[in-house]
Amino acid sequence: MLEAPAWNYWVPMEDAMDKFDDMASVSDFDPIQGSIPATKVEITVSCRNLLDKDTFSKSDPLCVLYVQGIETIQWREFGRTEVIDNTLNPDFVRKFILDYFFEERQNLRFDLYDVDSKSLDLSKHDFLGQMFCTLGEIVGSPGSRLEKPLT
Repeated sequence: MLEAPAWNYWVPMEDAMDKFDDMASVSDFDPIQGSIPATKVEITVSCRNLLDKDTFSKSDPLCVLYVQGIETIQWREFGRTEVIDNTLNPDFVRKFILDYFFEERQNLRFDLYDVDSKSLDLSKHDFLGQMFCTLGEIVGSPGSRLEKPLT
């Protein structure tokens, strides 16, 4: 499950007019700098019914987020969650904060591993599966909550 929090709040009308001048608009785009207004999105990851790769205990899952470059098709590691010991249903605490660009396709890949040692080398751990989506899919899902099976 991936979740982007919904931002619901009420602003009195006089305050809303004051804030209107602070809002980003199309005119904020600077073609020389190439800066496009973005919104910060916080992603929380949780999993259910992961494979149990351990013999005498349950898996110790870790989630790695990869983002795909716009100009290239290369995946680069964005970040990792913490390892949660002995569970097949982790609710990871560490969140991923990404810039969401409305008009841009932002491909994401979530890889899950069963951590077997202190090594940072992912090839030393058991691969549990992966999930592909776009940031737009998460943001556009009902309640900004997306569920997909691991492949």
